Amino acid sequence: MIKVMIVDDEPKLREGLRSLIPWEKLGYTVVATAANGLQALEKYHTFYPELIVADIRMPGMDGLEMISELRKEGSESHVLILSGHADFEYAKRAIGYRIDGYLLKPVDEDEMIVCLEQLHETIEQEQRFSDWNEEEPARNRETLLRALLQPTSEEELEEDLSRHVDALGLDQGNYEVILIELRKTAGANDEDLRGIKTVMEQHFSNHPSASFFTLSQYLGILMKDPDQSASKREELYKGLSAVIEPKGYDFIAVAGGVVPRPEMVGESFNSARELLRHSFFFKKGIIISTDPSGFLMEMKEKTEEDQETESRLLLAVETGSLSAIRPIVQTICAELISAGSDELRIKETFVRLLSTVLARLEPTYPEIRTYAAEHSPPIGELYQSYYLSDLQDQAVSFLEEIAGQMTSGRGNEIKKITEIINRRYNENLKLETLSELFCYNSAYLGKMFKNTTGEYFNTYVDKVRIEKAKEFLTQGMKVYEVAEKVGYMNPDYFNAKFRKYVGISPTSYRKSI
Repeated sequence: MIKVMIVDDEPKLREGLRSLIPWEKLGYTVVATAANGLQALEKYHTFYPELIVADIRMPGMDGLEMISELRKEGSESHVLILSGHADFEYAKRAIGYRIDGYLLKPVDEDEMIVCLEQLHETIEQEQRFSDWNEEEPARNRETLLRALLQPTSEEELEEDLSRHVDALGLDQGNYEVILIELRKTAGANDEDLRGIKTVMEQHFSNHPSASFFTLSQYLGILMKDPDQSASKREELYKGLSAVIEPKGYDFIAVAGGVVPRPEMVGESFNSARELLRHSFFFKKGIIISTDPSGFLMEMKEKTEEDQETESRLLLAVETGSLSAIRPIVQTICAELISAGSDELRIKETFVRLLSTVLARLEPTYPEIRTYAAEHSPPIGELYQSYYLSDLQDQAVSFLEEIAGQMTSGRGNEIKKITEIINRRYNENLKLETLSELFCYNSAYLGKMFKNTTGEYFNTYVDKVRIEKAKEFLTQGMKVYEVAEKVGYMNPDYFNAKFRKYVGISPTSYRKSI
């Protein structure tokens, strides 16, 4: 049974979780409860739970402080946090402490059960790796390999590494560590995992230039004089796929780089572990290395036009332009990477983007209201994406579904454009952008717009803005406030436009009311 501690300052919620969730049936046992972070820390050192279910806001010591203290102590316990809608900023911060997920209060029983089932598989896999590591000391070669890869002390670094190399019979020359991180998929079981390890052990047991090992949650290969050519890397990846994927597991494989002596393989190992931490940004289906060609996308230099990318995404969805959504999502990713955003920041940005798109369209479009009532942004899927490409696919899929609800199509483009102008008159709308989204030549669309409305596009936008400005002036707003509210950042330019279409200045108009 996996030991669980429930931490919440509400007694009813603590006992409710304890009694409503079928813990034992799911493979868990609740060993302790606590009313705040301080109590939880005390009980942690008594029971050492593998899973902590904790509220974020609590008196004395809140959930974030408690998780932070546990991580400082080296705790590897899994954490599932509970939060209200108002606590989203706290929830984002908690993700940085390696939490496994969060649930909104009031907790939905079925949602929590699904989450616990997934966590159970993860914790079981970690335990299996731990069990393997406990058995390995009996196997002298792998024990020595581990000692070579991860020296336990500074003294050992100088004194024992050469002895380990001699005991292993490693010749002098170039070496590289390949690390493999397994990720379980649906249907895989313990026997499959054992099968992967057995096959790899057998394959490398008599290999002249490679040694297999397990270390912590990793599988690994120590390679002598590795061939770093693209063809050999591809061949190695396909070989790993042939062993691992039929057993129901996905995997990430990284190469730590070549070192000139076997005593230095710890450096290659550490480099490989660091690459694993950044694997999110690399292409799928390759042996990840420091080669920049493995990155999913190149950094994109920011231009003035790029500042409006998010607005263009909303326009693409609103106009039902399915083909435009993926390129815009990719541009947003490139901009975020160029700005130095890490994995968490990118995930947070897309959670916000998808929520914003839905929130802005829902009040206006009845078809979106119906859709939104049954669908919500795939927050869990986005945060659990292993690769940037997976996150892009999740985001694009959701946005395309929303765009598919829109009733745009050939024949009503001008009506759609005028509706957008009347709703989003304060934004920097451009005919060129709309032309791309509707798949028209901009000159042709401009002519269609003039023939239908009697006005050029920019004139129509100006007139809508001025009519809105008159409404705001009637309400007593100041001129500079009105200018900004209707989309003119320069008050003098607004004054000139207002005089052009109304005949008097905004100030005079307000006095005449």
